[in-house]
Amino acid sequence: MKDFIKNAGVIFWLNAAACLLSFIGMILLAVSNGIRGYAITGGGTAVALAVIGFILAAVATFGTFKFGSQHFTTAIARVVSIVLIAVAFGILLSDRVGLASSLFTWDSHNEVGWNAFNLSIGSAVLMLISIIVMIVCAFMNNKKKVNSASMA
Repeated sequence: MKDFIKNAGVIFWLNAAACLLSFIGMILLAVSNGIRGYAITGGGTAVALAVIGFILAAVATFGTFKFGSQHFTTAIARVVSIVLIAVAFGILLSDRVGLASSLFTWDSHNEVGWNAFNLSIGSAVLMLISIIVMIVCAFMNNKKKVNSASMA
């Protein structure tokens, strides 16, 4: 286990963190969609896209460890995961804008609405951070540098 932790590298752990963040964001999205009276328009599609995006983020994390960060299968899984999570983020955002406008103007005492809004904000933030971390990992290279002093 120590060897795995040591050999995995920073990019693997960043990908694993992005995968975990997308998973938690997916769960919050599903819970927010399930609040009675405040279901997200197209919420089933958003949850399905978030689930597929999470699975592809896990595939990209595994691919980073097995094949490297710049391997084409890892890159394809990462890009498709980013796109799917971003579309789920967009669906969530497009629906909750109306809720936010009513909560911040005339319906400020609606506790169920605030609960749905807060869960949506948490989901959106986690999915956005996940997307940013995966984009950063896409530009990192996990090639090991050989120390020239150790070769002598």
